[in-house]
Amino acid sequence: MHTNITYVGYVLTWLLLLGANHLFANGLKSENEADLDPVLFSMIADKSVVKVGEEFSIDIQCTMRDFSDLRLFPVSLNGEFVLKVVSPDGFVQTAGNYYHAVSGKLLRPGESITYKLTGKFVSKPPAGKFMLLRGTKYSAEIDRFLYRGELSIAVHDVETAARQAATHAFNQCLEAELMSGANGPITSDPNASNGQTRGAENQYNHFVDYTVNVPSAGPYQVTLRYYSSASPIVSVTVNGGNAQSISLPNSGSWNIAYTDYTFAVSLNAGASTLKIAGTGGGSCRQDKICVTGEGQMCPVLSKVRLHWRTADFNRLNGAKIQGSNNGSGWTDIYTIGVNATGSWQEFTFPNATPYQHVRYAASPTGYGELREIEFYSGATKLSGTTFGSDPNVANMGWQYAIDGTVNASWHGQYSGIGAHAGPSNFVGLSITGCATTCITPTIVQTAGTNVCPATSQQVVLTASGYSDNVSWLLNGSGVGSGTSLTTVNAGTYTAFSGNGTCTSGQSQAFTVGQAANCAAPALVPKISSSGFPEILTLSIVADPANPGSWLLSDIGTVSLPAGYEWSYFIGSKWLKTGTNLTNEPWQSSSPGRVVKMATKIGLDTLNRWPCPPEGCNYYYQNDAVTQLAPGARGGLTTFIFN
Repeated sequence: MHTNITYVGYVLTWLLLLGANHLFANGLKSENEADLDPVLFSMIADKSVVKVGEEFSIDIQCTMRDFSDLRLFPVSLNGEFVLKVVSPDGFVQTAGNYYHAVSGKLLRPGESITYKLTGKFVSKPPAGKFMLLRGTKYSAEIDRFLYRGELSIAVHDVETAARQAATHAFNQCLEAELMSGANGPITSDPNASNGQTRGAENQYNHFVDYTVNVPSAGPYQVTLRYYSSASPIVSVTVNGGNAQSISLPNSGSWNIAYTDYTFAVSLNAGASTLKIAGTGGGSCRQDKICVTGEGQMCPVLSKVRLHWRTADFNRLNGAKIQGSNNGSGWTDIYTIGVNATGSWQEFTFPNATPYQHVRYAASPTGYGELREIEFYSGATKLSGTTFGSDPNVANMGWQYAIDGTVNASWHGQYSGIGAHAGPSNFVGLSITGCATTCITPTIVQTAGTNVCPATSQQVVLTASGYSDNVSWLLNGSGVGSGTSLTTVNAGTYTAFSGNGTCTSGQSQAFTVGQAANCAAPALVPKISSSGFPEILTLSIVADPANPGSWLLSDIGTVSLPAGYEWSYFIGSKWLKTGTNLTNEPWQSSSPGRVVKMATKIGLDTLNRWPCPPEGCNYYYQNDAVTQLAPGARGGLTTFIFN
């Protein structure tokens, strides 16, 4: 059925403007374009004032606007979006269906999606401001996002502020761009602490030498603020000594969203050179460091008391007591060399090194099997945030080994999926008043063997051995949070933990395989609608060289008028040619649309057609697009795969 030519003109203009997502390669456009976003975004909190530790929720509302409200659509935006919420320091997500880089798609005016972000502040932030960023699936790949608003929450915590002031007797912050020893360019950034950063977006191998002057020798905490394009790996050295390698989490954006990461170093009294250098992964544009210490000395672990269960006494022999100052690398402090007795046993050992985290790790044949364990510095029993390994036998979790009673015992899983004997069974403490780093989790597969999306065959991954909230990534992109992750997608998974004041390094990669002979039913291309098929006759065939891709060709017979060339609009692409479209790649099985016109040779924009009511002038050309059939200046075909 022929469509009115004016309507076709509107449709074509809409397609051209809405589909030009490739413009994201140069960043999103101006604030004027932001005002033309087809989707309206808002953030509403259920509380405007909270205390540290008080839970609250934020609703992120996404609503498709009425098309009639817009005089012109923006070239880069449509109803499909990727969202990021940049959270204040000290905020920890505890629930909700929002996760890092969540994506959605709206199709009809008035349609809406609501994401809920529930959490709490574990410390008072400098400012309780949440920033909402919006991109598309294309822009997210290159970390380009638009500002879509912010929400401020007032946070009160007088006691913590006073305690931190007393604890951190030494506090020095240093700007990366002001350091003389560095090899990265200085770049301006209005979001940076001093308006500038050091390093380039797509280069990881830059360094900054920070000159730190501390009043006394001892352990100090360094908080690095940085921006990254992917997950960076940096080395940290003090005065040219042994390097400490740290896997930093991706900040989420190279120029808008920063991340603070805290790690421990040992400094001598006086001046020291602290070098932070990129060694791999994504770029790391350094903003600043803050060094704190003096009064935050970690205790020295010198004794443990433990109570074994009533069987398998030989499995205690060979267990180790270990310490860590970064939450990922563990140092042996003491090895137990006797069998268990089934009652309380005490082990005292020499140790001069303070550690932020301490733990018991089972012997090569052990599964944990403790009723209780206690850690001591001299006669002082240590306390802190507990952590332990999973999975465990049902109703015999690691929590029983460190709950203050001997009524129940801990036993790691010893049969089935996820069974693990040896030091991968552990329980420990992140010491109160000392720990500034978070424990890096380990990924354990606890259900399923492999995945198959076509049949919904799943595996379950469990985060083991962490002390804070866990975030999951698939091939470097966020896919969820929580203790476990159920997935049907093959690929490389990593995880990290965080509590708002620190973020752990990323876990070792865990690969989920796809089941053999897992193939989705063969897809068949179908023409769903066609306007003026005598102008555009579309052929769609499978691409033999690229499984899952297709080749588009125009087999129509309409003649090309002299002085004109064919203009094909294929998704976001404008292709001009003197011959019919032939074997144009369509590299997905997503629905698509092709528009065909005969445009004047050399025409750079359809805005020159038709002439405005006041008539044509040097800019407008009423013959920019010629008529190809009675009442028709173009053909339009949409297609799907099923």
